[in-house]
Amino acid sequence: MKIPRNAPCPCGSGKKYKRCCGADIQPYEDSVQGMNVAQQLAQAIKASGASTIEEMNVLGQQLSAERNARPLKEFLGLSPEQMANLLYQPLASPGLVTFNEDWFPAQSTALLLFEALASGIGEEGIKATGKGNLPIQLCRDNLADIPEDIFIRPDRIRSETEFDELHTIRIVGELAGLIEHRKSRFYLTPLGQELIQVEHRAQLFHVLFNTYTSEFNWAYRDLYPDVEIIQTAWLFSLYCLSVFGQQWRPCRFYAEKFMQAFPVAINEMEEGEYYSPEQQLESCYGLRTLDRFARFWGLIEMRPLTSPKSRAFEYELQAPRLSEWLHFNC
Repeated sequence: MKIPRNAPCPCGSGKKYKRCCGADIQPYEDSVQGMNVAQQLAQAIKASGASTIEEMNVLGQQLSAERNARPLKEFLGLSPEQMANLLYQPLASPGLVTFNEDWFPAQSTALLLFEALASGIGEEGIKATGKGNLPIQLCRDNLADIPEDIFIRPDRIRSETEFDELHTIRIVGELAGLIEHRKSRFYLTPLGQELIQVEHRAQLFHVLFNTYTSEFNWAYRDLYPDVEIIQTAWLFSLYCLSVFGQQWRPCRFYAEKFMQAFPVAINEMEEGEYYSPEQQLESCYGLRTLDRFARFWGLIEMRPLTSPKSRAFEYELQAPRLSEWLHFNC
């Protein structure tokens, strides 16, 4: 959804969008972009005098390449070609983004929980419950060992599944080949035993992180519709954070950027009695991407909004150290 240039900026500054966050985006030529592809091709054929199918095909390929390389406002200055790489080759596009493999957020909730879990499993392994979950005492011990201010703690734990963060990281650890469940016990695999060593913390973080983005289904953690593009676009979300994350901004600011880039995602939400599809998508994006992805992995700082004009239960965030980990070459 497009924000009118004279509307109040969604970041909450009180300024008009065109004089605040909208000013961060460079203007691009819209007349050519808005033109129908067939019209552009017809104009190109007429101007070049192409008369054969082969010549017209060459013009069509050139036109397609030019359009795919042209930056778009909806994509925050990325071209369709660059966006495709972010979506479908997020870890294999060094010309677009590079990662510092030696850096990791030491206070990442996900990393700290996995290390606590690995310590609890130990060299001898640990017996699983009848339902195949972690024993309740280990869950409670892990909860007690994690600093209170890192994430919102459950009030009480009666099973592993009630400790969402721990349950998630246990599944991710299995998917990554670091933990195995056999003969009614959990064990660390040889790879898990190797990466849990202090000198391998950066590698451990990246193995877990890559598994969470590529193999674990984010929708498993909530009751919203699948909306797969939210997970597929994780690197685009980090791109947004790299562009705007040097100052505190409300979560809805980033949800707006996501909906501008992928407006069809709204179609996957149903009209509710109290909330519109747009509001539901904003809430889903905030939960999955900003809270249970960016915050969970230690990539952002998040705090409750204190402005009296803000909506209830809304948060704001910043990503001051993200540039230490990844660099976008665009």
